[in-house]
Amino acid sequence: MDILPYFDFTTIEDKLKEYDYILFYNDDTKIDDDSIIDYSNFIIKNKLDQLILNNSDNNLNISKMIEYDYYEKIIKLNKIFKNLKLKEIIQKNYSSNYKSLDYTLQPSIIRTKNFFLSDSRLKRNPHIENLYCKELVNKGFNISPYISNNIINKNKITEIFEKDTDTDNFSISITNINKNTKKYYKFLKIYLNKIEYPIFNNQSGDNLTIVTGFLNTKIKRPPKSDTPHQKYDYLDKSRDTLKIPQYMIIYCSEELIEKVSEIRKELGLLDKTKIIKITIENNLYMYDQLDKVRDNVKKNNSPYDIAEYILAVNSRYGYIEDAIENNYFNTDYFAWVDFSASHIVDIPDNKKITYSSHDKIRIGWIARYSNDNFVYNHHCLGGGIFAGYKQIMLELIKIHHKEFVKLMEMGYNINDDKLLFIIMDQNPHLFDTYFSGYSNLFIRL
Repeated sequence: MDILPYFDFTTIEDKLKEYDYILFYNDDTKIDDDSIIDYSNFIIKNKLDQLILNNSDNNLNISKMIEYDYYEKIIKLNKIFKNLKLKEIIQKNYSSNYKSLDYTLQPSIIRTKNFFLSDSRLKRNPHIENLYCKELVNKGFNISPYISNNIINKNKITEIFEKDTDTDNFSISITNINKNTKKYYKFLKIYLNKIEYPIFNNQSGDNLTIVTGFLNTKIKRPPKSDTPHQKYDYLDKSRDTLKIPQYMIIYCSEELIEKVSEIRKELGLLDKTKIIKITIENNLYMYDQLDKVRDNVKKNNSPYDIAEYILAVNSRYGYIEDAIENNYFNTDYFAWVDFSASHIVDIPDNKKITYSSHDKIRIGWIARYSNDNFVYNHHCLGGGIFAGYKQIMLELIKIHHKEFVKLMEMGYNINDDKLLFIIMDQNPHLFDTYFSGYSNLFIRL
């Protein structure tokens, strides 16, 4: 069983069930017994599921709910479309059903039962915490928008008792004066900074597998409209990718296998190489939807009006998933590098990918520096090169498929770099981005 790169609260599920509330805190949390009494009254009186504590003056701070609307995103990306007017997109009238709460676990009081409402369970990872919160909100999770100055319920008297001097856990009692009754609530204190994580290390680059591949669709890709003289010789441009001195799994069409093997052998890297044959019928992403995609891409500019090209590029996620599931070289980290990345990306000799974060995907946000300012290039990420811990990469693959299918059903299929930007916009905690032009994507990874 793989070691998780984050703390999974299911490991202390039995302990959590012993308590009514959990008080999460860290070194910056300003909270004393009087504050606990006030907050406890407030969360219980208002039947809240969570009370988020700001680290300054004990006031509540919570991010606003943001609605994501697909056709608005498409409008931003309309440079890839030809003969498509803004009015035509708006008239599609697609529902705005994407909602996101920019949330990560922070100092707060949470009703313990909420740890068992979500099918996904709570894990101490920024992206997964955000997904967990979305799921709870959809199930009616009630978060207080603020703490007023009059939070104490005058009809109740609260006292802290049975304070454990070793763990600092405590219980409170609330007395209802009118009914002359007393109810007890148990609080578990969890110090966020002390949650321990497994240690993963890829500083040497030896704990990472590069995944690359080329599926020959028999269709020659034309140059982009703004680079009419650019030529694409995929095999010739593959050498720089194939020379990277790390474990590598290469998914390629049968006619390329011998040549690819020769290059890796010539470089003394055959012992770090796994080559897997792929075919259009078995490995082209969404092959069964090819006719639908062909119809969708008719509105795209060249070369994004070729359905096979769109699907071949998006097939990379299937290769990565297969590589992770089989893990031929037993590594914790994986990276995707385009088979012929060197047609636009510089890949220096003997440089390894050493990214070691366990909870994010490292990827370039395409930007150009002009007139002392960064100019963002048509809202896209550098999808030809990215890296991350294996389980976080699988999370990206799952999200990618969901977003690709949703856009396809809406009548759109866009190039992968722009789709990744939409994914990042909705899942900011999943990505560790850096600003770069295309040429430096590998160097800055």
